[in-house]
Amino acid sequence: MWPTIIISVLIAAVVVLIMVNEVKKKKNGKGGCSCGCGGCPMKESCHDYKK
Repeated sequence: MWPTIIISVLIAAVVVLIMVNEVKKKKNGKGGCSCGCGGCPMKESCHDYKK
């Protein structure tokens, strides 16, 4: 029982860290794919893109 609980907590922590990282990237104006927005057809919907 304890190994299941420990593994579940570790997986939940990793998921939370990934989500926090994505929110930080979004607030800094970076896209979700980390490839840049220069050639992306959806750049206007992702965040304010200045031409």
